[in-house]
Amino acid sequence: MSEYKFICDFMLGRLARWMRLLGLNTLYYNNPDDPSILHKALKEGRTILTRSKELERLENVVIIKSENLDEQLKQIKEIIKIKTPLCRCPECNTPLSTVDKEEIRGEVPKYIYKIHNDFKRCPNCNRIYWKGTHYKEIKRKINELKS
Repeated sequence: MSEYKFICDFMLGRLARWMRLLGLNTLYYNNPDDPSILHKALKEGRTILTRSKELERLENVVIIKSENLDEQLKQIKEIIKIKTPLCRCPECNTPLSTVDKEEIRGEVPKYIYKIHNDFKRCPNCNRIYWKGTHYKEIKRKINELKS
């Protein structure tokens, strides 16, 4: 398998977001009554991540054991090696594009524009990302997982 692909069910929204920050192709299904998660997983070759014991009999399902995010991330680390963090939009899962600073003038606060030079944009939802104050904490957690 060239790229691992995942779907987190409604119980694992925070995990889905963090998996995207880790660079993992991860969809999030937030509707507990939506049975299409199984069809989508089979159709796209995705592994379903869930806390539901009802699905553990299925082949493409991983039961996430803990409710604690750090423990969940450690379990994910056992499944896959983290290679390219911070390359996907944490909101919609689309790969991010590097953008020239001039392209985002007026789209970010003036102070942010002034002090930062590196920006990424999600071509799907148009969110703009930069290495802000939260970046150090995200990077620390990612480095813990990579080691």
